[in-house]
Amino acid sequence: MKKGIIYHVIKERRVTLFAAVVLMLLGLYNYYVMPKEEAPKIELPAAMVTAVYPGASPENMESMVTKKIEDKIAEMDGYDYSVSFSKNSISTVIFELSYGADVDKAWRDLRDKMNDLQNELPEGCEIVDINTDLLKTAGIMISMSGDNYSYEELEYYAEEVERKLSRIEGIEGFDIEGEQKKEIKVEVDINRLNHHGLSLEDITNMIRGQNLEIPVGSIDDGSMKINVNVEGSYHSIKDIENTIISLSRETGEVLRLKDIAAVYEGMEEANFKIKHNGRNAVLLAGYFKEDENIVLIGREVERRIEAIKKEMPEDLFFNEVLYQPRDVRASINNFIGNLLFGMLLVVVIIFLSLGIRNAVIVSTAIPLTILLTFSSMNLLGIKLHQVSITALIIALGMLVDNAIVIIDSIQTRLDEGLERMTACVEGAKEVAAPVLTSTLTTVGAFIPLALIKSPVGEYIISLPQIIMLSLTFSYLVALLVTPTLAFVFLKESKNTKQIPSVKKVFQGLLEFGLTHRKRTLAFTFIFVLFSFFIASRLGLQFFPKADKDIIYINITAEQSSDLSRTEAIVDEVSNILSHQPEVLQYTTAIGNGLPKFWDTMMISTQSPDFAQMLVKLDLKNGKRFRSNTEFVNHIQELFDGTIAAGTATAFELEQGEPVGAPITIRVSGDNFERLGAAADLLSEELSDIHGTMNVRDNFPNRMYEFSIVVDSDKGSSLGISHYDILKEVSIALRGERATVFRQLGIEYDIVVKSNITTKEELENLAIKSLLTDQKVLLKQVARVELQHQVPIITKYDREFTVTVLSDLRPGGNSAVIENELRNRMMHLQLDDVEIIFDGEQESINRNFGEVGILSIFAVMAIFIILLIQFKSFIQPFIILLTIPLSAVGAILGLFLSRQPLSFTGLLGIVSLFGIVVNNAIVLIDFINRERVKGKTVVNACIDAVDQRFRPIMLTTTTTGIGLMPLIFLGSDLFTPMAIAIVSGLVISTFLTLVLIPVVYSMIEEKIQAIGKGIGNTTP
Repeated sequence: MKKGIIYHVIKERRVTLFAAVVLMLLGLYNYYVMPKEEAPKIELPAAMVTAVYPGASPENMESMVTKKIEDKIAEMDGYDYSVSFSKNSISTVIFELSYGADVDKAWRDLRDKMNDLQNELPEGCEIVDINTDLLKTAGIMISMSGDNYSYEELEYYAEEVERKLSRIEGIEGFDIEGEQKKEIKVEVDINRLNHHGLSLEDITNMIRGQNLEIPVGSIDDGSMKINVNVEGSYHSIKDIENTIISLSRETGEVLRLKDIAAVYEGMEEANFKIKHNGRNAVLLAGYFKEDENIVLIGREVERRIEAIKKEMPEDLFFNEVLYQPRDVRASINNFIGNLLFGMLLVVVIIFLSLGIRNAVIVSTAIPLTILLTFSSMNLLGIKLHQVSITALIIALGMLVDNAIVIIDSIQTRLDEGLERMTACVEGAKEVAAPVLTSTLTTVGAFIPLALIKSPVGEYIISLPQIIMLSLTFSYLVALLVTPTLAFVFLKESKNTKQIPSVKKVFQGLLEFGLTHRKRTLAFTFIFVLFSFFIASRLGLQFFPKADKDIIYINITAEQSSDLSRTEAIVDEVSNILSHQPEVLQYTTAIGNGLPKFWDTMMISTQSPDFAQMLVKLDLKNGKRFRSNTEFVNHIQELFDGTIAAGTATAFELEQGEPVGAPITIRVSGDNFERLGAAADLLSEELSDIHGTMNVRDNFPNRMYEFSIVVDSDKGSSLGISHYDILKEVSIALRGERATVFRQLGIEYDIVVKSNITTKEELENLAIKSLLTDQKVLLKQVARVELQHQVPIITKYDREFTVTVLSDLRPGGNSAVIENELRNRMMHLQLDDVEIIFDGEQESINRNFGEVGILSIFAVMAIFIILLIQFKSFIQPFIILLTIPLSAVGAILGLFLSRQPLSFTGLLGIVSLFGIVVNNAIVLIDFINRERVKGKTVVNACIDAVDQRFRPIMLTTTTTGIGLMPLIFLGSDLFTPMAIAIVSGLVISTFLTLVLIPVVYSMIEEKIQAIGKGIGNTTP
């Protein structure tokens, strides 16, 4: 017997087993310290550019600011698309880079371009703000509220909590959201101001100049140098009131600020506030550092929080809105529980089939392989989350396949009476090549999934990586550790456990198939045609929603500039939620979105007509709903029937690549008004199609607005420029920050504003000319008219765009609905507009198509591996028959379980490619061995099936059983994938044990007949 590596690892078994134990301990350590998170993060490189041009209308903002920003951004390398919002005085442009772009270079380029653009923007436009940190997701959110506390007091307590928690290692930092800061208001009486030769801008500049602190130098007398400092003059509100703003040259009369203005301390005009369960609150949002084990960090945070709670006043409500470490711990524990349960099921199956000794040896491969995988994950920077653990569950049943084949081969030789060392070495060597081939084909099937170049590919990449790693380790364990354990523990056994009734069934099917080969193929063909019909009945879904105890609600008020109107709708929504027993708590941001609390959430922009709620649920409380979807549909009906002055839309959290509304239609064109009319037509048609709900569009309601129409000729004759008017009106109505007032270490903005409350008062505002220093009333150079105006202009990729959105009712199919809408659009008057569908169906087409193309390369890779193994073109094609036919089984399984064909379901079908060929590889290898012994093709097929029945059935059963926890106890995300694999495996068992031998026998006999014919005609 030639001595090889298997012989040496068995001979040095103490070293081998000690090394295995050390590797297992190392795996446990790596599992403990490796980074953990609930779900993988998708790095969608996005940035937001904001510009403020006080007093500009939405039309002026779009043409003078937004368009210039968009054009500059579009010049960047890697630019993909942008979305812009032009509102009164504010422009917001959000854009994304193409996947794979050089992000660091792009952000440097962005800042350079915006710096260059600043000189091209109108005079008076503030410095452009750039935010490239849109992906940051809060890991902790704590609300602090109390009926007896002011915002200032709540902020004080929040700062105390922030100070204590920020010291924890692994915490990146905290933000306090919703704080309502105080300011010093200087409210100028316009009637009094008009009697003096001063403007609001003059008063602002005087206050600013009076409060300067400038280092003025030092005095050096030769022996020492002493710095000189002139302190700011404002130490109290009284100092501000006594600011001298004018001095009469004739009389010497002094005019002080208090003579024409009221100076007092007040709250900033609220444009963003937080509420928790209806009470005013501030929100503390905490962020974890990247690549840290937040479960370990979370334990320390939890301990600190409990200590902090004891120090807080009893009437101060301290609520955890979001606590990711606990969610991650629960999620990982749930998945690890499923993994352990799957391991137990696999071990039980092995025990029932192989007996206790064989079961112990084979089962050892599972923990050893998984712990080796944990070590490699930590080394390669693969985090532990629901996708990576799901990959381990999927691989679980396959991890023992190699060990089963090898132990079965060794047991056969022991039973034949071979010496123990010889039986272990020869048994392992005999199947080493086909087992390696089957491992490589499975690995090859998963390689394309690791090559998906898109956000979806980034989301699921750990799945193929871990399966490939674990299968590679399983082969090494089966080849080195399994024979070693077999040498130590295995004994000769003539009573190996079988499943005779099942075996007889398959033997009968095989004999029937070999006798009626054409009928067998015809039956298979009919089955395939039937599957096409079934596939057409399957629904399509990109990604299932996240099965979290959280939903969120977006609220939009009809009055786009009135925060109080938005708050009134929030109160209506809160009242509805408070009567739902399933609702545990709800937290609301009014005037902006909440801090990003889920990776796939869309970005919100600040606006007084917008609010966002995070709602925490416990569906067991009410016992009315089985899923978040049912609750969301119920609550949406209540919102639609109750709220009249705006809209409230409930959403579930998305997984994978965010899609938004399943039906999304962009209406683009040159005329924004015409787009609104087209959107109305589409919304009406869409609402009439069965399966849609909550149809809406983002075309804003018109609102009344005072428009100042300047008479340029009159203005020029009186020395009044547009800038004079714009600047004075802006300070009068919006206010302007003059300087900062410091008291007891706290800074307060000093804001100058007028007391104008009516149109008449605005018309009588005196405007001072920068050229002549003379003042004229606004009504002398302009008209103040009440007009209808669109409050916001939206664009997509630099085109005026209105978006029509629709959610789906249970059972609704986005593809069917879109096709129906396309048919109806043929009869609509939609001239001069472009209609683009960009919802779930488009994401499905884009990503499913990429997976389909890559799956072709997977089949090619498998074929090449089989070609090298069998050195034949025909036999690999026979094995590859299992691929499309097992896909038929997967489709049937999804249909019977009422699962749509989702992206993960498609991944399950592709995963089958490498799994189902494994048994066929070993079977055909044995058929070839039997033929070498001189048996006929038919007898070789029958004997090979008889000999390989137990390992084939056992490997199929273990793979399927290992996935059972994922089907019945796992997440909605990967249940379709598990169902597809299991149902495909069931069909593949029939294909391997019946159809493969039938096709093999037909082809080989035909080749033999051709060979004989050629031989008989040879001279």
